[in-house]
Amino acid sequence: MNEEPYYYNNEPLQLSYRNTYSPPEKIEIVLQIQQDYESGMLSVDQMRWIVFNCRFGAFTVQRIIDKLMFDGKLKVNPITLDKRTFSKKPSVFDL
Repeated sequence: MNEEPYYYNNEPLQLSYRNTYSPPEKIEIVLQIQQDYESGMLSVDQMRWIVFNCRFGAFTVQRIIDKLMFDGKLKVNPITLDKRTFSKKPSVFDL
């Protein structure tokens, strides 16, 4: 599978556990990932690259994929290539 890097400020995202992003930059990255997804600019290859390489924003990508699977828009997880999700489906008792 071909993986395409995701860029922030013309540089690939840093690792999630060893990065030099400030808190405002972290919020900006998460919002940029969400906006790119909503506008159709976030490709499956970029999502794979973020998750497989443990880049900052991997949790956001996993939540996007889970939401798509819970809504029935995706039948197969593009990261794991099966029907597993990253979290359990929220029940009626969850907030």
